[in-house]
Amino acid sequence: MLQRHVNNTQGNYFYKNDNFLGRNPPTVEQLQQQMRKGDFSYLGKLRYLAKGIRGSDSFWRGKTAELESWIDYHIGRGHGPPTHFTTLSCAENWWPDLRRLLADLERQAGNHIHAQLLLDDDFKAMCASAKRFNLYVNDFFMKRAKVFLDTVVKTALGIKHYWARVEFAPGRGQIHLHLLGIGRNKSYLYDFYRAKTEEEKAKIMEKYATNVLDMTSDVEVDEEHKTDTSADSISPLKRRFCESVDHQEDSRLLCQECMVHKCDNYCLGDCPKVEPRQCRFEYGKETEYGKADTDGRERLDTSVIAVDRRGIEHFRLIRTKSRKVVQHSKTLLQGWRGNCDVQLLIYRSHPDKPDITEIENVCKYVVAYASKKNHTSKNEREAIQNIIER
Repeated sequence: MLQRHVNNTQGNYFYKNDNFLGRNPPTVEQLQQQMRKGDFSYLGKLRYLAKGIRGSDSFWRGKTAELESWIDYHIGRGHGPPTHFTTLSCAENWWPDLRRLLADLERQAGNHIHAQLLLDDDFKAMCASAKRFNLYVNDFFMKRAKVFLDTVVKTALGIKHYWARVEFAPGRGQIHLHLLGIGRNKSYLYDFYRAKTEEEKAKIMEKYATNVLDMTSDVEVDEEHKTDTSADSISPLKRRFCESVDHQEDSRLLCQECMVHKCDNYCLGDCPKVEPRQCRFEYGKETEYGKADTDGRERLDTSVIAVDRRGIEHFRLIRTKSRKVVQHSKTLLQGWRGNCDVQLLIYRSHPDKPDITEIENVCKYVVAYASKKNHTSKNEREAIQNIIER
């Protein structure tokens, strides 16, 4: 509703302002005649207006330009290129502090029985309250994320600067955050650049990932584990980090709860030919359409730098146990207490003189991941032109 109001307001300005269409806009026939003469000024104005419409192609291209400006600024200041790409998801049905706040909100609304159910660890009641007070959930998430980024992420993981954007999508909780970070320690980038072989480069990445970021993908978990949502559940998601006794077991249980990839229609997509589908995150191919019974990633005895189907390089840590564990930072996971992906960005050029092409590829990858794939400026112009010329 709010976005519709914004669009209508901007639309009125578009039609009433003489710098745009004015009070006497051209007819369709006049627009067609203008385009035949090579005058595409109207299309430019329309695309300019679309930058303010969330989700449009022009909107996402504008966000890409903002990200490129942010990267250019930090490179110019000598901070270096982005080195980390992280996603923080919301565990709104589990966090104990959020449960306490929702119970207070239910009491204030006169729902005393529901509030007591929350205090009794009723999972269905928690889900209902999280949906009922979704604005409070989002506000809680943003405040939690801000504190987390300024403490754990900056101090423990050594992230000095970051760019982040919020997204709402099914399967990741009500709200989640995509974050591009610039690390304080760049010595590994210079070592990576000077390394002669791929094996040496992978070893350098492994040392930084494990020693500084506490990353792993080699965890013993039950891949068929089903989350216990009963009131007697001992899920680590219900506990704060300060309440854990065995940190190593706490990390393993958290990984089992929220860092094991399970293929579904989101990652497998839809196949019009009703054929077995391939996971877009490279966790295998289902045996039969609709089964989602992928095997997971291949086991690795050594860390490697792999190239995916899109030609993007990814650093992969040793994986000798589970094939479905998502590579993650144990420190980040135990502090955040929810799904949190971490990826190291790879650059082949000198850290002080990064290749512009590599920076552009990073921007495209991050924006495509953090938003959704959008049409190019040329495709959008052609689409508008085809509508006018019908």
